[in-house]
Amino acid sequence: MKILVLNGNTTVAVTERMIAALNPLCPENVQLIGATALFGMPYVSTRAAVAVAAHAVQDAARAAVEREQAAGRAPFDACFYACFGEPGIEALRAEHTFPVVGMAEASILTALQLGERFAIVTVGAAWPAMLRDLMRRTALEARCAGIAVVPGDALAVATDREDGLRLVRAAVDEAIVRTAPDVVIVAGAALAGYGTALAGQVPVPVLDSLTAGFEQALALARLGLRRGG
Repeated sequence: MKILVLNGNTTVAVTERMIAALNPLCPENVQLIGATALFGMPYVSTRAAVAVAAHAVQDAARAAVEREQAAGRAPFDACFYACFGEPGIEALRAEHTFPVVGMAEASILTALQLGERFAIVTVGAAWPAMLRDLMRRTALEARCAGIAVVPGDALAVATDREDGLRLVRAAVDEAIVRTAPDVVIVAGAALAGYGTALAGQVPVPVLDSLTAGFEQALALARLGLRRGG
């Protein structure tokens, strides 16, 4: 099986970091292919950046598919859209027959299987408002206990793992005290790995959006279902 890991940010290092984190979770017969947006922002954190990313990921996914076809290789079995909030996911699903799994969507579905209410911890001051929009679109406002923000620049938080873990832990603790969720989602490509590191260290389950989303992409790839097929 082959899964496309799609990054809506333009930072190739983020894609590489996610692939490195996911490879140990892969069965031997699963290959991961990364694709990074070629234009837009280094890290999607504003409404304007979301609008651009919705276009950029279409080009990135299309190019990845065409490369595999040109080389005579097997098609993708699924796409894991590893950008929390997944701008443009509807267009991706309309264009491609393979399943497209969004990081936010999959993480939330996983959280709902673990508890009644979830909190989201993310990085970027503009994200709470954008995630509230997502909650309204998916009719999940009542299930979202709250959203906490990790301070600082997303790429800096992603790079400095020691300080990043401290900041994420503080935001998780704040979310638990303030909103009393049943589950906490540590959300976004920049925070990949932090949720896994905090699992078992706080009184509620902590989901890492990267691993939670990927496991759903892997499950759909195994099912072998394709739109229109």
